[in-house]
Amino acid sequence: MQDQKLRFQITGDATKLTKALNTASGKLQSFGSKVSALGRNLSTKLTLPLALAGGAAIKMGLDFDKSMTKIKTLVGIASDEVDQMGKVAIEMAKNTGVSAKDAADALFFITSAGLRGADAMAVLEQSLKASAIGLGDTKTVADLATSALNAYGVENLSASQATDVLTAAIREGKLEADSLSQSMGTVLPVASQLGVKFSEVGATFAAMSRTGTDASMAATQIRGVLFALLKPTKQAKDTLKQFNLSAEGLRDQLGKEGLLSTLKTLTNAFGDNEEAQGKVFANTRALSGVLDLMGKNLGSTEEIFDRMNTTAGITAEAFAELEKSASFKLEKSLNDLRVAFTEIGSVLLETFTPVIQEISSVLVSLSQ
Repeated sequence: MQDQKLRFQITGDATKLTKALNTASGKLQSFGSKVSALGRNLSTKLTLPLALAGGAAIKMGLDFDKSMTKIKTLVGIASDEVDQMGKVAIEMAKNTGVSAKDAADALFFITSAGLRGADAMAVLEQSLKASAIGLGDTKTVADLATSALNAYGVENLSASQATDVLTAAIREGKLEADSLSQSMGTVLPVASQLGVKFSEVGATFAAMSRTGTDASMAATQIRGVLFALLKPTKQAKDTLKQFNLSAEGLRDQLGKEGLLSTLKTLTNAFGDNEEAQGKVFANTRALSGVLDLMGKNLGSTEEIFDRMNTTAGITAEAFAELEKSASFKLEKSLNDLRVAFTEIGSVLLETFTPVIQEISSVLVSLSQ
């Protein structure tokens, strides 16, 4: 066995690899020409860097492939459709300066939420842009955006409208995207059922955060307020009747005139009668939320609600401004190279995996 020589003949179809390398040739040639200026002994100086680059490409391609495979295996979308979505996701990643893997991870969240086709890709594009301007990591933004679309329906709320509201809420308040994502989703089912607009939900979170209320507590208070109107107690019904109000009338006003208008109706009717307020909002946290919004901070609350009604296009505007910055241009250039490596790595995986499997199979048979 010691004198026995083991030979492998490695063959394969290099068509896809050649195509991928040609696609990225401009970036790689530019990269190589700049490096070549550093010295004459290129074979010595570039062997290790190129080996490392090849390894990095395979790693990036492997990470992207794993994320897209999860969509096939766990979400259950057909392989051909996922492959097409992957190509679009890579292009979106290039355009927004976000890594291809981040785009793939976000796409898993989006498709897991039940969105498909153009709706899914619209959410991904808006989430990538929102992430690029600093709203949070892409999958966090996508998670909250899909929660909003599922609660209100894609026919009533678009991906751009959802991300515009999220962007505005972060801008208006003292909120972090990850905490908002974890908390706002618990409010959306009851808010949408009562006809409270998504922009009003965002405005409420932003207004409460101005006074130091964190996203989790704000969600608890908002749910308390909404549930008090959705399912009032007998005591609440009797109290409202004393002020010529009814839960039915307030719910109707919620849908037609909005949350702030409805709360104003209540506070104007009760005046300084805190006992009556307490009977309608028996949950102390709900009452705290009402007092937070409608007390001394009413002027600020009104301004926030007004601005949150005019959020259309602010994510796109912010992204357009970001594209002008030197830092984004540099990051995008670096990301272009990372995405090119991801594409090459994906083809390397497809080209050489059968070869590696063949070698492994031979080695295993020899060891037996």
